[in-house]
Amino acid sequence: MNSIENELRRVMAEHDRQAPSVADLLSALERSAQTSWPGSSGRRASWHVPLLAAAAVAAVIAGSVWAGTLLTGHRRIPPVASRLSCPARHGRATLWVPDKPSGVDGRSRLVPQRTPASALICAYAGTNMGPPSRWRLSGRRLVAAGLARLAAQLSWQPRELRGQAIMCTLIGGPQTDYLIGLAYPGGGTIWVATALDPNHCVGTSNGQFSGIGVVGQLVQRAFASGRWPPRPVASCKGRITDDGRLGQETAMVPAGSTTLVICNAHLSRVIRSGYGRLVTALNSLPTSLSTRGCSQRGPSRLHYQLLFAYPKGPPVVVDVMKGCFPEIDNFSLQSGSANRIFPIIGRLVHPG
Repeated sequence: MNSIENELRRVMAEHDRQAPSVADLLSALERSAQTSWPGSSGRRASWHVPLLAAAAVAAVIAGSVWAGTLLTGHRRIPPVASRLSCPARHGRATLWVPDKPSGVDGRSRLVPQRTPASALICAYAGTNMGPPSRWRLSGRRLVAAGLARLAAQLSWQPRELRGQAIMCTLIGGPQTDYLIGLAYPGGGTIWVATALDPNHCVGTSNGQFSGIGVVGQLVQRAFASGRWPPRPVASCKGRITDDGRLGQETAMVPAGSTTLVICNAHLSRVIRSGYGRLVTALNSLPTSLSTRGCSQRGPSRLHYQLLFAYPKGPPVVVDVMKGCFPEIDNFSLQSGSANRIFPIIGRLVHPG
């Protein structure tokens, strides 16, 4: 068996990391060697072991070609994943998709709220400097776990409003464009385009719905691990990685919030009830399309970040900053003055 084991190790070293281990294959071979074959009269077919080993090696090699049958640990990737494959080159536009949604609704949300049967991530590494080019495929990954989290996260991405001008920094450097291919039971498919860019400014698109949520870092993590990462809990400790929630383009705070987290440089306060007046006041303000930026008008005397969390889906982030015009912004809508808002926040922060 030593020569068989050495050959298996050599082939496995050349195969994708997701292939079954040598120990798994050898265990399977030993079990097969103890199985009675038809017509053997109960005799153990130990003489089949070399032939089975050779067949196993051939299967491993064939597995590197047929991506739909890859194994992740002991869990088989659904065969439906083979319906989608990564384009050899990316289109010139950052948010390019190879096909429009098919068999699923791609107009009301970025992706359906139901869990896909499979998810394929295609990566195209390049740079944001110079004219766009058709970058070659630099890697691909089947997402083996967290598909429900993927659906819950992407299906709530906030819609980009027509005529909305987004202010971004102009840092040049490496950029990776991503395509996420989702296949659903029954035959539906949808592609989502996004990117990890130096300015953390690129949103999302499925060819029919464009979103402003920035998910490049999440996709990078999923590509590296093969698992869609859990959504971070809304807190003041770190910036939410995918700012926004579907519905914030029509209301500063969409209905259904169950928790408010108030953050500034000196405090972090979690409020689970009694902040309805703040929601009403924010939603009654005159608004315009957000530019996701503001112009300084004197020293900033006070700055709050309000995180409105929901039972399902991402939070809504509302920045309230004195001395920066406009003073209120949820990244879809903005409003010029926070004069009515600061006293309400003050009473929530210091009740009584």
